[in-house]
Amino acid sequence: MSDMDNGVQSPEPGGTPRGPVITRRLDPGTEATSPRPRRPETIKLDMETEVRAGGSASAARLGLTREEMSWAAAAHASILLSLLLGLATGGIAALLGPIVPALIWYAHRDKSAYVTEQARQATIFQLAGIVALLALSIVGAMLVAVGWTVSAILVIVLVGLILLPVMLVVTLLWVVAVVALPILQVVYGCYAALEAYNGRPFRYLWIADLIDRYQAQA
Repeated sequence: MSDMDNGVQSPEPGGTPRGPVITRRLDPGTEATSPRPRRPETIKLDMETEVRAGGSASAARLGLTREEMSWAAAAHASILLSLLLGLATGGIAALLGPIVPALIWYAHRDKSAYVTEQARQATIFQLAGIVALLALSIVGAMLVAVGWTVSAILVIVLVGLILLPVMLVVTLLWVVAVVALPILQVVYGCYAALEAYNGRPFRYLWIADLIDRYQAQA
């Protein structure tokens, strides 16, 4: 280290020192270091924590790219495909809808924790919606059929006349529920897509908590 680095001025030839040199000293315990870049593992951990916390952190703070947000939104918005396939095939091809978010989940499982978490939720949400709709349609149809049959038989003893209006209301409510359920699912999925596209980690009601409990036990 030179004398200049220590703040001491070397004398000029002839022994005459030059003027004083002003040096800047750092406070004890401080270092003039530049900010260290965050490691990818740290960014991934922070993002996963934010997803589970359900906060609306900015995409910049999470270090998300536009591509990540687009893929996450596509996973949620793919529920529209389930609706279109269901309408075109009488509900049969709606089972193919969850394949899209499942593929996105699989393709990004080692690339982006944000896309992985959002696509995983979208997959389970769509599967749960299909199961709920099938149960409502099949079980509801059976109960309605039994109700109408019993009402028709009891008409003979006049009791069925009272049950007929009741069964009419029950049937109408069942039809409305069967029609409204997929529509509500699509609206909810599109809202999730909008949130994910804006870099806000989305959590489906019950679905996200179910995933958290499963991962905690694994």
